Amino acid sequence: MASRRRRQWRSLLLALFTAFVVSSGSAQILLPEAPSYSASVPMLTSRDKFNLFLRRASSQDILVGTTFDAGWAQLMNDWPGYGQGMQGFGKRWGALIANQEARSFFGTFLLPSLFHQDPRYFRLGAGQPFSVRLAHALSRVAVTRKDDGTNTFNSSLVLSTVIVKSLSNAYYPQQERGFSHTMERVEGSLLGSAQGYVIREFLPDIIRMCRKHESKWLKRAERKLLFSRQFDPEAYPELTAVTKKELEERANHD
Repeated sequence: MASRRRRQWRSLLLALFTAFVVSSGSAQILLPEAPSYSASVPMLTSRDKFNLFLRRASSQDILVGTTFDAGWAQLMNDWPGYGQGMQGFGKRWGALIANQEARSFFGTFLLPSLFHQDPRYFRLGAGQPFSVRLAHALSRVAVTRKDDGTNTFNSSLVLSTVIVKSLSNAYYPQQERGFSHTMERVEGSLLGSAQGYVIREFLPDIIRMCRKHESKWLKRAERKLLFSRQFDPEAYPELTAVTKKELEERANHD
């Protein structure tokens, strides 16, 4: 139980860490994958979902987050069967990157394509009560949007989590294998998904609030950072047209 709690807190700290510290990787994921719920967004084809998987798999935050998570796991001596030292760190890193990439493949491309579901998170955004937005974010673990715009059970997320956590029995230490350990990992992963959805729902508002009280010199410095526009183009109206053009060119290139 204590080990599971540590992993849950670690996933929350990791989500916050990657959201605020990683620049281009997290920024590029945040906006394309979190469109407005009320906006009319194009349906993703199977090819689009595969491109989204590739973008997630090659993003900076996967490598940085996995390294952070592996270091934390070694510090807390999670999975003691892997041992310590660089060999133990390498085994933890390899297991975690395998989890990340497998879950992204099953949960972003393969299962959403088979079930005709949209793997992106859709924000309610400002204008809705806090409690409604929080409930919406937490409910996305069980509810997702179909390609036709209607809601359905999020079988892509739940099933991909069960598949990946079951496959991890092939390379986790012997004492970490078995049904009970697998179900603990499934529970922790779904909780991490809920935490991630809450961050995606409210992070743009938090950034906008912080920018509202920024000093002028800090705003000028931030304007020079490309990822600041990707996080929240509306924070700088004079840059919105440029940002839209950049995003359109990137989408055409993809």
